[in-house]
Amino acid sequence: MSQMTYLTDVWMITCVVNTATKQADKMLLAARDMGSRAALGWHARGFGARERLGALGVAVEAEKDIIQVLVPSEQRELVFEAMYKAGDLDRTGAGFMYMKPVEKLATYVPESLLERLRADGKTRTAK
Repeated sequence: MSQMTYLTDVWMITCVVNTATKQADKMLLAARDMGSRAALGWHARGFGARERLGALGVAVEAEKDIIQVLVPSEQRELVFEAMYKAGDLDRTGAGFMYMKPVEKLATYVPESLLERLRADGKTRTAK
């Protein structure tokens, strides 16, 4: 069995936006352009305001796109701002986004990259 590699300086940015506006695609492209290499998106159905409005709730869009992007700590502010602007989230009802630290992430990291990180003093081996 190969050694497990943990990444610990990672943040997850999560966005919830209306499906009809196609904001999710623009936001994913903005994250990619800022250097993010890990993103996930899926379709969901929201609830809340629609149900409280009764008959007027028909006008509230319930279909949502959810995006989650993993970024290193150093890039989190740049990616967050780029995604916010790309999604036009400064409008009423456009959606929302937040970020939080990821405690531990395990994934495959090529040995060549690990060696380079070790040489730069940017990694340590877990026991």
